[in-house]
Order: sequence, then structure tokens, then C-alpha cells
Amino acid sequence: MSRILSALPHAGVVKCKKCGCTVACRAVDPPSEHSQPETAKPPPGYPVIVSCSCCGTALRYSPTEIFLGQPLPSATCVEHQNKEAPGAEEKKPNAAILIAASLIAAVRLNREEIRSLPAVHSKIADSIRLAEMIPARLRN
Repeated sequence: MSRILSALPHAGVVKCKKCGCTVACRAVDPPSEHSQPETAKPPPGYPVIVSCSCCGTALRYSPTEIFLGQPLPSATCVEHQNKEAPGAEEKKPNAAILIAASLIAAVRLNREEIRSLPAVHSKIADSIRLAEMIPARLRN
């Protein structure tokens, strides 16, 4: 992740007052502003309202709080840590179960017309349940 973030160009950023993350408030046009920094526009001379992409808080920032930098999450941000916690993210479908369920459904629906019928939905649901039982059985 840090390798991706280090490739981002510098932009006008502020430090979120709630979570401490560095949030972009003014984008930079890399071709023009990086090749000709003398033509770069200065940060705005008026207060701006910035919505933090991490915690979602929209706060007002004065021109003195805007600086050039890269948008980055804070190491102490509770919101960011909750998003990256092992049990916090939604359960992702297992690719092996998806493949197994697809194969089981294909065998069970062989020579049947595939239409949105209750019988077809039932066979697909049964195939998914059977595919989920395979890894559970292998673990025991």
C-alpha cells in the first residue's frame, strides 16, 4: 500500500482534526505543475471545507492549515485501524467454494433450460451448500 501511495503526486492537503489523517483538499495537475513549478497556483487564500475520506467528517480549514503533501492515513487513526482489522471486513467469497458450487450446479442443471425458475434457484442454493460442506468436511 505504501508503494502505491508514494507514487501519488503531492497535492494541497490538510491534517484531519478528528482522526489525524492527511486528506487532499486541492489536486495538482502533475504535467503542468511538476514540470513548471513556477506556474503552480498557490493554496487558496480563503477557508475551505474538506470532507475526510477516512472518518467522513467535514470540517473548515484555514489557509494556514493547507500544505503540500501526499494524502495518507494516520498511524493513530481509529477509523482506519477498524477498516483494516482482520475481523472488521465483510466476509469475502472463497474462490474455491465458488468454483465448486459452479461445477456442482452445472452437473445438476445438465440438460435443463436455465431460466429464473424456483427449481433452478433451489438447485443452485443446494449446490452452494454442498460446496461449503466440502472444506468443512476436509477440516474435520
